Amino acid sequence: MMAMLLCFALALTAQDEDYLNMKQFDVKSGKVEYKIEGKTKGTKTLWFDDYGRLQYEHTVTTTKMFGMTTKEDKLRIRDREWMYDIDLVEKTGTKMKVQDGNEMIHTMTATQTDQQLIKMGEDIQKDFEIKEMPSEMIIGKECKVHTSSKLNSKHWEYKRIPLRITVDLGGILGSSNEEAIAMEENITIPESKFTPPSGIDIQEIDMNQINGLMGIPNEED
Repeated sequence: MMAMLLCFALALTAQDEDYLNMKQFDVKSGKVEYKIEGKTKGTKTLWFDDYGRLQYEHTVTTTKMFGMTTKEDKLRIRDREWMYDIDLVEKTGTKMKVQDGNEMIHTMTATQTDQQLIKMGEDIQKDFEIKEMPSEMIIGKECKVHTSSKLNSKHWEYKRIPLRITVDLGGILGSSNEEAIAMEENITIPESKFTPPSGIDIQEIDMNQINGLMGIPNEED
């Protein structure tokens, strides 16, 4: 689903935009608390500043399946230079430069005109049967609502901030629901909040490997 949303966003954006440094949300700063229900249960808390250019997302979940219980404790952090994915149980993580992400996206879309990107977005909406529905209220916030019958999902967002996502995977996986239960807007958050914790073995992602998997030539080639 995230890949689909990324492609959709790119399709509606001009080629020369600095994608990852654009405003991610239409609220300057905030804190959102979520509950997660379904086979996987838990909580998620998102802090953000500078319209989402700074983010700190902490997710703690427990999944019960086939008689086994799996616990996860994860962080996703974005500061001015890096994007981090951290496993607090294993004390390991990865990081990628924001600029590297921008360059990868630019390379992927460089041969497409704005009209072709818009067409791409329209095709994605059609292929996944994405429809805009009447607005609904979540925790007192009026949300735009979209459904996808192909993905059996429904998405609520307030000023581009997701406040609820439901997905019905069917079978033993069943349905999942991630829903905001509280939100604070335009609060003061120290920039130190967006710093990875100490004691984590963080490895930088090898962009040459990523580019190779995507068929993007490396700079040395």
